[in-house]
Amino acid sequence: MSQAAPAGLRNIARRQFLSGAAAAMALRPHPAKAAGPRLVSLSWAVSETLYAMGVAPVAAAETALYDSVVRQPETPASTVDIGLQGAPNLEYLAQLSPDIVIIQSWQDNLRPALERCADVETVDIYTGAGDAFAHARDAARKLGTIAAMPARADGLVLQCDARLEMLRRRLRPGANTACLLVQMIDETNLTVFTAGSLFDGALTRLGLQNAWPGPPSLLWGGAVVGLEQLAEHPDATLILIDSPGLAPDETLTGSPLWQALPPVRAGRSHRLASLWGFGGLPTALRFAEALTNAIA
Repeated sequence: MSQAAPAGLRNIARRQFLSGAAAAMALRPHPAKAAGPRLVSLSWAVSETLYAMGVAPVAAAETALYDSVVRQPETPASTVDIGLQGAPNLEYLAQLSPDIVIIQSWQDNLRPALERCADVETVDIYTGAGDAFAHARDAARKLGTIAAMPARADGLVLQCDARLEMLRRRLRPGANTACLLVQMIDETNLTVFTAGSLFDGALTRLGLQNAWPGPPSLLWGGAVVGLEQLAEHPDATLILIDSPGLAPDETLTGSPLWQALPPVRAGRSHRLASLWGFGGLPTALRFAEALTNAIA
């Protein structure tokens, strides 16, 4: 028998469906085209940004898993799988004869081998410093230049900015503005999205605040914390984001420790469908849509 939804954790499946539909409409990609330089993307954040601009690279890393975890925008039918993000198939890469392979700095160890096949461009979003959301905007524009489609990149950024402003206006005045953004690791440990993360950047652009004061310890702007540490922020709104690629798990939310958290007892906890926290502008907007639908 399935377990009933725990008290204090709202069922917002319908809102999240509408959120996803709105996000898809807001950033509806152009029809994918392979015109321009032959590109290969070795990063999901780069891939989803290219897809949102209607750019179909000749190859991308881990396409099936991307479509399962990131989900939107889908991998274009013409884009083939080149292997792992950290270990692409170099023989196949050489056969494809790309013009440019796009990586992030955390993949710099691949550069010498990749440069034997094509030019290599680094497009960073996650550096361990600064604002990942701002980096994602800059990355979109750099990708537009690389793909010889700068107008599409500008359009993507402007669409995202406009939609965030619309969402910000939907949030009711006086709403609790301090949020804790967490993802489950196990029944007693979570990842909290800190300042500098992609989700934090979207959160602040909605006029909300990140209630977690600590610095990131993870490249993409997060820290691993114990469940009991969330009790140190009794006035926050608690946002649990399901882990990508995993079925929703009630082990955490059904535990006495979770149920005893002040935000849960006060009815200030919300659960969002799974989101990849290591993405680009399309992921940031999907998060903003889901969050707004949960708390508006």
